[in-house]
Amino acid sequence: MALSSLGSINVPFPMPVQVSSPRIQLAYVNMNADALDPARGASVEEIQHHLVKRQQSASIADTLWAAPENQHLVSQFLNNNLTTTCAHSTDHECLPLYQKYSVQDYFYLEDYVKYKAHRLISIPTGEISALSNEANSVSSDAKYAISAGHFYVQDLHGRPEDLADGNRSIAELAYGNVLQNAASYEDWYNLHILSIPSKIAGTDTIFYQTWIKPNSDPSSSRKLTAFLSANEAVWKDGIDTGTSGRMGEWTSLFRTALRLEIAMFASAFEE
Repeated sequence: MALSSLGSINVPFPMPVQVSSPRIQLAYVNMNADALDPARGASVEEIQHHLVKRQQSASIADTLWAAPENQHLVSQFLNNNLTTTCAHSTDHECLPLYQKYSVQDYFYLEDYVKYKAHRLISIPTGEISALSNEANSVSSDAKYAISAGHFYVQDLHGRPEDLADGNRSIAELAYGNVLQNAASYEDWYNLHILSIPSKIAGTDTIFYQTWIKPNSDPSSSRKLTAFLSANEAVWKDGIDTGTSGRMGEWTSLFRTALRLEIAMFASAFEE
């Protein structure tokens, strides 16, 4: 997938040589930006420590993936119909489905940029450095969305008119709504929790070469896990404690993200 290689110089978490999906690329950009911001939790050194030395206890990502109450959603996500069908299909059979999914993925990236732009207004007065960093981040994210649109037209041979706003699926509209309402500048950690399901890990099809193969690189999930683990103590109030019958915020966000990802995959089969 020929997307722009942004933010790959002088960052603690450089992207893999094999370029991943736009959403994984955005996750790298956000990990690097937040790791370099001293106001946002653990230092780069602390995160690198978690990456090099495996923790004795399970990370928050491991806990969410392995929780018994989440297994039916994890199974639906990992065995979704789109990847199962396209992994065993020819380009002729898979490409129309992949195109439909990619259109909705493009809309997600567009909504993500809008979310980041909206978040600018919540930055406290006087924090001009933070404002500058966030504004630069919005600009970079917009370039990823534009590149995804080019990829759809040039590499997947899609029609430019497919990217018109009226073609959003119900699943994508719901995902966009979550971005706008579930996270804010103050709880930036939540955005990384929402990113966990997008880091999943023999044919020569376009789908295999541009989606399955790059998204199977385990380094992305390892780096996000290290980032989450290093910052977990700072944001531990969001962990599901099972008290008062209330589901913890992180567990709820993770389950919501799984449901939305499953629905996004299913949208490829909609007429």
